[in-house]
Amino acid sequence: MPVHGDPGSPFPPRRPGAVLMPQLSSSRRPAADLPPPVVLARRTLFAVTAAAVPALSVGLTVAPALADPTVTDGETRILDVPLAEVQLVEADDVQVRDLPEQPATMVGVTWPTDLDAPEVLVRGIDADGEWTPWLPLETAEDPETGEAVAGTEAGWIGVVSALQILAELDGADITEQLVAHVVTTSPTTADEDVLPLSASAEYSSGTLADQAQPAAQQRTMSTAAAANPATPALVGAPSFTSRAAWGADESMVRGTSAADELKSVVVHHTAGTNDYTSAQSAQIVRGILRYHTVTLGWADIGYNLLISKHGQVFEGRSGGLQRNIVGAHAYGFNTGAFGISVMGDYSSSPPPRAAMVALAQLVGWKLLSTFRTSVTGTSSWSTVENTKHSTGTRVSLPRMFGHRDVNYTACPGDGLYARFGALRGEAQGFLDGGWKEHLWAFEGAGGAAALGTVVRSAHRTGKYTATQLTAGLVLQEGGPAYGYATPFGARWGSAWGRPTRSVSQDGDRRIQPFENGTAALEKGAVRFVRPSFSDVAPERVFFLEIQDLFAAGITEGWGSGSSRTFRPDSENLRDAMIVFLHRAMGAPAYTPPRTSPFRDVDPSFVFYKEICWAYSEGITEGWGSGSSRVFRPLEPVKRDAVAAFLYRAAGEPPASPSAADQFVDVPRSHVFAAEIGWMATSGISRGWSDGTFRPDALITRDQMAAFMIRWMALTGRS
Repeated sequence: MPVHGDPGSPFPPRRPGAVLMPQLSSSRRPAADLPPPVVLARRTLFAVTAAAVPALSVGLTVAPALADPTVTDGETRILDVPLAEVQLVEADDVQVRDLPEQPATMVGVTWPTDLDAPEVLVRGIDADGEWTPWLPLETAEDPETGEAVAGTEAGWIGVVSALQILAELDGADITEQLVAHVVTTSPTTADEDVLPLSASAEYSSGTLADQAQPAAQQRTMSTAAAANPATPALVGAPSFTSRAAWGADESMVRGTSAADELKSVVVHHTAGTNDYTSAQSAQIVRGILRYHTVTLGWADIGYNLLISKHGQVFEGRSGGLQRNIVGAHAYGFNTGAFGISVMGDYSSSPPPRAAMVALAQLVGWKLLSTFRTSVTGTSSWSTVENTKHSTGTRVSLPRMFGHRDVNYTACPGDGLYARFGALRGEAQGFLDGGWKEHLWAFEGAGGAAALGTVVRSAHRTGKYTATQLTAGLVLQEGGPAYGYATPFGARWGSAWGRPTRSVSQDGDRRIQPFENGTAALEKGAVRFVRPSFSDVAPERVFFLEIQDLFAAGITEGWGSGSSRTFRPDSENLRDAMIVFLHRAMGAPAYTPPRTSPFRDVDPSFVFYKEICWAYSEGITEGWGSGSSRVFRPLEPVKRDAVAAFLYRAAGEPPASPSAADQFVDVPRSHVFAAEIGWMATSGISRGWSDGTFRPDALITRDQMAAFMIRWMALTGRS
């Protein structure tokens, strides 16, 4: 069926009447050699939609070629053929465009945007030299509006050596205005190895638990992960063929997005012919991908998964099956839905048992993996225009529903839709007997109220099996699984380790320590910071400020590598304070005087230049005057002096002693009341919970790091 709501560009418009330049096979006969028109009654033509007709019945004598020898090894090629330049076979009021030497496996058609959608049928000559049944091509739908666009879906016609195309609008031939997009796919050796979920050709009528697949016949999730890094090894999932394994050309694909919640699974059929072998299934998927992305200009395949009639499962839209990838398959209901399409037309009969078993397993797994425990439950949706539900309302839909339940379509066909009751029952059976260790941990940690909704279902990453949620994590490392509340669940990586404390609010940011670092949410952005000092653990209050000070090159600490220390609880000395400020201000060029302005700071002192610079900038005055002036570089610095240093370095902005009133231990008469008040109003200092600033207390190195980082942010130097 057509796909809907694709975030990519819609089918590109053409000028009315415009056609593409022909790219025809060199074996095409010139117009002068075309045979005379063949008479074929209209009723006869449409009658053969259900039966094969010998090729000679239309006068063709070309020997069939099974494939284009230049298209091999899994390549998919699309030839754009303006039908105005192709032979027209006329019969009474029936006109057919004849491509007698055109190999193909799939066909799609487009037309000018100002033309209404015509009725389009296509057929070809098969390996036995007979015409295939006429295949109707369904009109595609705009991936952004859900409305019909100027083109059809590509229909699988099988391996044919010649084509005929019929297109009528209001009973008149309009093929002259159409462009045929002839798709030629080719097999790979790997196509033969694509196994169904169950390798058995017979299926019992029992539950899914009775139809377990032999381990030796499974394509494991770890195998798929090795071939496709976007799909890591999923836990508790049925086997499938990854995009890499079926040969997706990722260069044709644009980026996809993901939802924070899975609400429902939507079931589809692709329509088209059911006449394909298990080895041809991967070819069809490759053809769909190329036609959708190259010819129609869409972002990717619309479905999240595709199932062949043989029970083979193919990863569809890119982004990873462990995520809630937003597809393009049910217009208005794509965000929060997981689209599964059975390949073929099931308008009159259900899919074979192999496909039904695979479908039931996949529905059950996807719901269970997102901690939905009932297939018969419901979810709430908001509605948009061009759907079957009133715009702007909320509707309740089952956890598994059909495409026809939300859009104006017959999809997934009467034959499949009639089996939904049994399908839900079998899917529930798989869900009930499925892997639930993470579900139990999720429920034990408070469920959705505490951990939110699943954004990445259970998968192996690093040493963990992880389920990531909007507000939590479920982690397992060999033993039992445990649930953790964390706002960083969706962004968590295995290198972070487990959370070691609950999240805390620090000003306008949220922070949480993990085993291997600390995560911070600031201004909508998440970052994870690893420790650089052996004596500064992620749980330390000012861990992030210390790391940021190191990253900015303002402090180096002592030692190097794994033995580097910061000594966070040590008192910060006055010389180190000035060095921090000098570096934070970009280490401005400065030539110190030969004679020191301070009696106790000799020109040979390690930080002589920085201290003289601070004196020249008016940041420090020291004690005394003239030749008796001293700086006391090795004394610990008090908190009130730090306020004065930072205030002066900021350019002495307007400040009032009354601003210090919020601190109970800083009277307006304090010599640095204005500076301390400025520290408070600017957010550099928050004081203690008892309302004090403690101006005479000696500042520790970790407190200094916090002051410096906040000062840098305030003055635009971070």
